Amino acid sequence: MQDFRYLNFCPEGTHFYDKPAPESTTDDFRPPETPPAANWSAERGREWTVCTPPDADLPLQGWKIHVSATPENAAELLDAVLPYCVEHRLSFKYLNGPAVLSRRSSKYGDRTASGKFITIYPSDEDQLHRTLLDLDDRIGGSAGPYILSDLRWRSGPLYVRYGGFALRMARDKHGALVPGIEDPEGNLVPDERRPGFRPPSWVKLPEFLAEAVAERSAGTLHDFPYRAHKALHFSNGGGVYLARDTRTGEEVLLKEARPLAGLDTSGADATQRMQQERWALEQLADLDSVPALYDYQVGHEHHFLTREFVEGVPLNQAIFPRHPFMGGENTAEERTAYTEWALGVLGQIEAGIAAMHARGVVFGDVHPGNVLVKEDGTIAFIDMETATPVEAGYRQSMGALGFYAPDHLRGPEVDLFGLACLRLSMFAPVPQVIPWGTGKIRELLDLAMGHFDLPDDFVESIESGMGEDVLPAGEHTPVWPDDPFDPGLRARIASSVVEAATPDRQDRLYPGDAFQFLNQDGGVTFAYGAAGVLWALSETGQSVPVEHVSWLMERARQLAEVGPGFYTGLSGVAYTLERLGFRPEGEEFLESALSAPYDGVSGNILEGLSGLGLTLTHFAETRGAASGLARALDIADVITSRNGSGVKRPGLLHGRSGHALFLLRLYERTADAALLEAAVHEFQADFDTLAKANPDSGPRITFPNGLAGGAGMAIVAHELLRHRADPRLESALNALRSSTESQLVISNGLFNGRSGAVVALNHLNLGGAPVTRLHDHLSAFGWEAVSVEEGRVDFIGDHSHRLSTDLATGSAGVLLALDATARGRLNPLPFLQPGPAVSATAVGQADRTAHRVLVPERNGYPA
Repeated sequence: MQDFRYLNFCPEGTHFYDKPAPESTTDDFRPPETPPAANWSAERGREWTVCTPPDADLPLQGWKIHVSATPENAAELLDAVLPYCVEHRLSFKYLNGPAVLSRRSSKYGDRTASGKFITIYPSDEDQLHRTLLDLDDRIGGSAGPYILSDLRWRSGPLYVRYGGFALRMARDKHGALVPGIEDPEGNLVPDERRPGFRPPSWVKLPEFLAEAVAERSAGTLHDFPYRAHKALHFSNGGGVYLARDTRTGEEVLLKEARPLAGLDTSGADATQRMQQERWALEQLADLDSVPALYDYQVGHEHHFLTREFVEGVPLNQAIFPRHPFMGGENTAEERTAYTEWALGVLGQIEAGIAAMHARGVVFGDVHPGNVLVKEDGTIAFIDMETATPVEAGYRQSMGALGFYAPDHLRGPEVDLFGLACLRLSMFAPVPQVIPWGTGKIRELLDLAMGHFDLPDDFVESIESGMGEDVLPAGEHTPVWPDDPFDPGLRARIASSVVEAATPDRQDRLYPGDAFQFLNQDGGVTFAYGAAGVLWALSETGQSVPVEHVSWLMERARQLAEVGPGFYTGLSGVAYTLERLGFRPEGEEFLESALSAPYDGVSGNILEGLSGLGLTLTHFAETRGAASGLARALDIADVITSRNGSGVKRPGLLHGRSGHALFLLRLYERTADAALLEAAVHEFQADFDTLAKANPDSGPRITFPNGLAGGAGMAIVAHELLRHRADPRLESALNALRSSTESQLVISNGLFNGRSGAVVALNHLNLGGAPVTRLHDHLSAFGWEAVSVEEGRVDFIGDHSHRLSTDLATGSAGVLLALDATARGRLNPLPFLQPGPAVSATAVGQADRTAHRVLVPERNGYPA
């Protein structure tokens, strides 16, 4: 699933994910250095400018006012609101400039924040009421998106909501830190900002807001014959629902559009695009490949389009189980059958697009997610909100990665470009590399033609659809060599990583995933930052720049709010320094990780207690300290006593499989049978959760590749089976194997993609089959390998918008997987190497006096 937060870390002109470029203050609504009045303060942040009167004394929480705005009227509204706030000494904040406001109002902006332009903080309910009345006289009725989390005052653009005035953090039900407010007992609880006006249960609604609540309720559609019963999709622009026609009982698709929200690159909002879809469906009525339009209504200011519900699966999902790269034997028979099916589907799509053009409609967004394959094999086009008239000659306003037409292509050419990309991706299923240049497109063409018996004009149809400006004729040099075991390749990858380093920056050394910026101090950590890259360079025998190690130690000492876990916390930094030969410094960081309280800290490996416990067992083994093992046993008590409480999702990194790995490694060093029982229980509970989420998967569970998915869980199952013969574990391992075998992965990364699958295949040692799969994976690494400069080898990171060098998502993970395969290492990763044989006397090595909780009868584990 696409994470739209990544789009904020793709500044123009960069190959790597990076912080958003500082927006020019020249476009601010007000000069940033100018306070609203004498003695006031004005502090400009990345998005908000906060204005505070002298000696301001505000409560920590209460009723706040939001002013909604559009990019067109925002400056005018600020000019009206600011003097009032100054006159009445009301603290307030406003979005810095039009670019921030447009971004928040875009289709992929936060639905609960959309439209919020100015926030005003009244000191009490009397001031709240007075401010609403006065500002309504000044700006009432001005245009602005409806703020879903708030209650609208009269006709807007004023809205109210109860929430925090100062940022205080609370733990949600999963243990994550979120903005909080104080309940009547003094506890910090989540300040929920869901779409819908829902004040905290203990807050009494002021009487003067009763009329606004009544108006909100009265605004619902009356005599609307469609009843939604399942939400299919949400965006800032509205929602898509499965509904039922109450008159006939027929299932229909209901689409909702919000005015002034969900802006696209052309500035059109969701209602404009819905009107375009209505126009297109009317123009294309009776075409077999286009759903029928049933109804179009406006209610509660939202627009609703009702059309035929088409039973089918998106084309990308239909490709997945059929493609020979998925995990079958990739035989000639499989390739022939797939080719026949794919060409048949493409023929229908081509005919459908030609029929649209004949009726004067440009579809405008051709990609596999917008084509449904029905049970009878026929197709249907959906989501026509970007459709335009042929004669208008518009450029594409929205599009999927790899299918977005260059700006010089207009009108029908946009559809022909998308069709060309679709043809290519049906056989070479990595369209995300298309934007990386002609050479990569030629590699995909070679891949398709090399594996499938395609028509003679297949390449010509793609070249003509893309156009000579996009895909000129000519030779190309593949980035990836024929021999992936060539030591020179690994040296080139390592040198490319080091060349990309930015030691002059404080936030990151090696450019990596967007989580370098989404996570506190992510640029230092083992998963996404310097620690993991330096460790990988060292482990693979590559040169480790001394100045880069110094950078890590210097920055690590400045860490502020990093948790104790391994991949995103202090434990990973401690482990790295110890492995690089800086044992005292590693022990120092481990003690820092141990000093924080465990309450509210997750149990997982990624950021929580299992990662800390595994690091303790490692240090106890390398320095022979029994005290470290005893502290690890204390952590085991905490994790097992929770019995899965607070776990967000299954998997090695985020779920109970990580707990199981920690408990297993502790068992191997203590011979305490209760630890092994607990490990099996944790893994099985994790696998059962996964199986329930995939009820139709049968004996093979398709879970994302990589350590975060099926590959990581398969490794844990394999390790448990080394110590216990268990039919349920065997069954789980067999079901998870498919996650390591498929070439159709979403990235080359260690956490979510191919590198993790390669590491798992090496570890599992499944006999003859993995040899074939390993060869396939090693060749497929080249699909997302790019060369941004001559001699370099870089890799596209997670979500495919930019490159990455980090361990979790980029080059360092690929380097590690390649090196392990070339050198025959079962598993190069920390804590995943097969553990030692269990000694009957091992339990005596640890001081068990502190081990209070983990006993079978107190935790529900079978004896």
